[in-house]
Amino acid sequence: MKSVAGTLISIRVRRWFGRLRLRRRGEPLAINRAEYRVFSQHREDGVIDHLLNTVPPGPGLFVEFGFAPDVCNCLNLVVNRGFSGLFIDGSASKCDLARRVFRAMGREDVKVARAFLDVDNINRIIASHGIDGEIDVLSVDVDGNDYWFLEAIDVANPRIVVIEYNASLGVARSLTVPYDPGFVRYEKHDSGFYHGASLLALSRLAARKGYRLVGCDSTGVNAFFLRNDLPAPSVETLAVETAFRAHRGRVKYKKVSQDEQFARIRDMPFVEIAAPGTVTTTSSGGNTR
Repeated sequence: MKSVAGTLISIRVRRWFGRLRLRRRGEPLAINRAEYRVFSQHREDGVIDHLLNTVPPGPGLFVEFGFAPDVCNCLNLVVNRGFSGLFIDGSASKCDLARRVFRAMGREDVKVARAFLDVDNINRIIASHGIDGEIDVLSVDVDGNDYWFLEAIDVANPRIVVIEYNASLGVARSLTVPYDPGFVRYEKHDSGFYHGASLLALSRLAARKGYRLVGCDSTGVNAFFLRNDLPAPSVETLAVETAFRAHRGRVKYKKVSQDEQFARIRDMPFVEIAAPGTVTTTSSGGNTR
């Protein structure tokens, strides 16, 4: 684990290089030009900092589930903003290491829960660690039931939601995998393309819960939503078509086109998420909700 001083230097260097790289790519969106990485995997740290800097101060709390002790979306908040909160994961080794690190840092206010989440226990587990009501950041990355967990959470009222979307499902499809408490990504489909929900499906869920889409990271992994009641006029609400980024790892490195990614999983079961306020019926290729 880096020292605090070392991390502060790392932030300045990574911010400078990250923004220079994005400027060189001609990235048009301000939220993407804010990207940089300290502890996050895909430069989410910079976007989260950018959003926190545009809204009034909150309680300094977060909840993150699906994390690694040294690569996650909220560790930067602990180290550099002094936030407290809760990390949740099913891995005993990850949780034990994280507890030792936070204990060594003297951060007893940062809780780590080893738990296998489902829609029936998620609110209870969060509340049992003293979190109830307003939090600054909720980060969701479980490679499976992401949509269903976000839908289920009501004990916490996050200002910012960071959630992984499945870019393999494309821009126009409003789909999620069916809820399965035992979901394991590569056991479901060996491509790894079958998991989570499309950006459109998550945007429709977020709208029902009172959030607006403000961007996706430039690698096509995470979407960012801001609660509607927060004064942030400088942060633009984006259409799905504008915010969407293809998954860079799958297109550039695995050399699988956007169309081919979905073609490989099109026969798998999906749930279609209807637009808020509309009435739909069951469609071919999946259930409708």
